Formats: sequence, structure tokens, C-alpha cells
Amino acid sequence: MFEPLVWSAIIIAFAALICALDGSRDVFHPLVFIAPMLAFIYGWMPMKLIASDGLARFFDNDQLVLVQSLNVAGILAFVLGCLAVGARVGRQRRNPAKLSPLACLRLRIGGAIAGGIGLTCWLITIINVGGFVKAFSSSYSGGWDDSGYIRDGGLLLLVGVMLMVAAIASEGPRVANLLLLALFGVPWLTQALLTARRGPTFALVIVVMMSWYMFRGSRPPVVATAALGLGLGWLVLFLVANRGSIYIGSDFDVKTDVTTTVSGSDTGNEFVYGAGSIISTQRRGHYFWMRRYLAQILVRPIPSAIWATKYEDFGVPELLHNAGTGEGFADALGWEGAVGSAPGIVADLFIEVSWGTVFLMGVLGCAYGWVWKKTVTGTVGWISQYVIISALSIYLVMQTMEAVIFRTLLLSIPCWLVWNWAMRAQSQEIDESETSFSDGDLFGSGSVHRA
Repeated sequence: MFEPLVWSAIIIAFAALICALDGSRDVFHPLVFIAPMLAFIYGWMPMKLIASDGLARFFDNDQLVLVQSLNVAGILAFVLGCLAVGARVGRQRRNPAKLSPLACLRLRIGGAIAGGIGLTCWLITIINVGGFVKAFSSSYSGGWDDSGYIRDGGLLLLVGVMLMVAAIASEGPRVANLLLLALFGVPWLTQALLTARRGPTFALVIVVMMSWYMFRGSRPPVVATAALGLGLGWLVLFLVANRGSIYIGSDFDVKTDVTTTVSGSDTGNEFVYGAGSIISTQRRGHYFWMRRYLAQILVRPIPSAIWATKYEDFGVPELLHNAGTGEGFADALGWEGAVGSAPGIVADLFIEVSWGTVFLMGVLGCAYGWVWKKTVTGTVGWISQYVIISALSIYLVMQTMEAVIFRTLLLSIPCWLVWNWAMRAQSQEIDESETSFSDGDLFGSGSVHRA
């Protein structure tokens, strides 16, 4: 029964991809890139583990059937939620939004401020560990600072990159835009590759590519997108498989066979760890009922120097160990999950709300579909918001909601502020016959008259 459920996950995911692409004619529809990731973690990964007999020592068949039934139900709910918003809206003709010179200037200024803050935070973390060479002279390392604000502030580099790409797409490759793009993009790329981190690498590629095409009102060919997607998928697996060999001073004895990252039968494997999280949580009957997620919004922003016991006082001390996903393994299963592991989105939601996971997966699917719809119905400011959640989709599928919530807030709010500022200039400067906005409201009823 378990193996048919695994095949069901794969079939549902790729049927969703085909339906979304056929309905929208948009290679940037959320199911085009999220469905393959769902098929990977809940389909191909367990298939490889079955082939290598890597599950038998962790779970019995009944446990695997329970876990995969939940996974399949979650995938189906996400797909139906996303498609329910409407895919065919994407068939409309897309033309670039013509931004005024002042709007582009404000994008550049806003991007320079956000990216400059991110660059400053990144440099502080590098200096703290003794400089660039020391920061990247051992595997999976990088910079550090005791302040979470400084550590996470480097994410603003992505905001700078995105806004520079938007400005270039609208007014062409001006020297200032290109210099700022390089200034913010190179540190992020260096950090991503020299620490062999799949999330930051994926995020940068998605931010650059999607921003370029979407702000120009165009899309890459389907074949080229498929090739890029496969190449990006191989790259992130390559980085994971060779983390121990990628650093300054390494002999770079790397392996190109990336299947070991999937078939490796250990407690850090995403499918094994996620299944363990589900079974352990169910046996203990201990669910968080949204407390972990609320802690990311209400408690995490408060510095630990001010409130050292903030998570304990909020009732979620488990967040300090694998974001609360690794509790009770020894008692429930007889083995411990690897430190630093992540369970994937379905298991993470199950830890929070039990079988309410299926409903929340549907809500997430609706959310992705709704924001995508906003980007293709003429509201230009929503493009940045969609690019952000697309870039973070790898964290959503492969890790936890905790990995997504604070990153989304940190990236989304500055973009929202800068775009509103730029669009107020747009509404003042562009002739009504060419472009008009309602009260300068980026997310309101105002529309863009395409050039």
C-alpha cells in the first residue's frame, strides 16, 4: 500500500504541473515550480529509499502508510487550492509596465538603501570571524554575529537585487543600476556557493530570473525553463552532496552523482526525519496549535539580549531544537533525529495542527495562486511579492514554516514600502492616457495601462 501512495504523490504533482501550464500558459505559475519539489520530497525521495531498503530500519509498513496518506492528502489540497483561484487568467497578453523616470529613480534609491543595509550586515558578520578567507575556509561556515538582526539583515541584499533588476527591466542597463546589482548580488552569490547552501542559491536564481522576465512582461520558453529548472535542481543537490568539499583551501574533490543526497538512509534525510516527526507527534498527542508560528511573529523580533528566555516564557522552548520538530523521537521511535534537520512542510504543519494540515495546505495553495493572479492582472507592485514567495518556496517545501515566516516579512515589507513610494511618483508624473494609479495605492484598485 505504501508504494502506490508514493506513486500517487508523483502523479498528482505532475498532473498539477501540466494542468497549471496548460491552463495559464505561464511558466511562472506556482505549480510549475512547486509541484516538482513536492514530487521530489514525497515521491522520488521515498522511491530511492525503497530501492535501497533504507526505510525498514526506521518504520513499519503501517507507519509508512499513515505518513504517506497524510503527504498525499496535503499535496492534493495544495494543488486544488492553487488551481481553485483560477489558472486561465494567465492567458492574457502580457506587456511591460512603463515606469516613469522618477519611479525608477525611487526604485534605485530604495533598492540602494535596502541592499546597502544588507551589505553592511553581511560585512559585519564576515569581519567578526576574521575576514573573508577565514569565513569561508571551512565547510558550511560563513560569517557570524551574536545579534539576530545582523545575521538576518543580510537577506536585504535580495531586496536590493530585486529592485535593481526591476529598474533595469524598465529603463535599461544604466551603469548605476548594474553596479548596484553587482554590489548586492556578488556577496549573496559568494555566500551561497562557498557555504554550499541550497536555499540561498535557489533564492538568488529565482529572484534574478523571475524579476527580469516579469517586470518586462514576458516569459522564457517552456523548453528553456525546463532546462533551467533541471539544472537548478541538480545544482542544489550538488551543493548538498559536496558540502564537505566546498570551501576556500579545499582540494574540491567533488562528486557529480547527487543521488546519494536522496537515497542516504540516515536520520537527517528529509523524508525519514519528516516521517519520524509525524509518528512521534501522533504517539505523544502533543501539538503546538499555532504557537510556534506566532512565536516567529510576536517573540522572535525581540532581541535575546533583552529577553533571554523569550521562547520558554512563550511556551515553546522546543523551538531551540530543530524548530520544535525533533521532540520525543527516542521515546516514540527508539532513535533520534539528526540535529539541524528539517521535516518538510506537511510534517511541520502536522506538528502544529494534526490533520488540520490538509486544510492549511489548501490555504497555502490558495495563497500562492492568489498572489500569482495579482501579478498577471495588471497590478505591477505585486510582482515583487510574488517573486519573494517564489524564491522562498524551497524553504516552504523542504524545511518548515518557521524558515519562511520571518524571511517573508523581512523581504516583503521593504519591497512594499519602496514600491508604494515609487508608484506615488508614477501617478504624479505619467500622463493619464499612458499609465494611471488610484491614489498611488500599490495594492488597491489602481491599474497599470500597459505601454
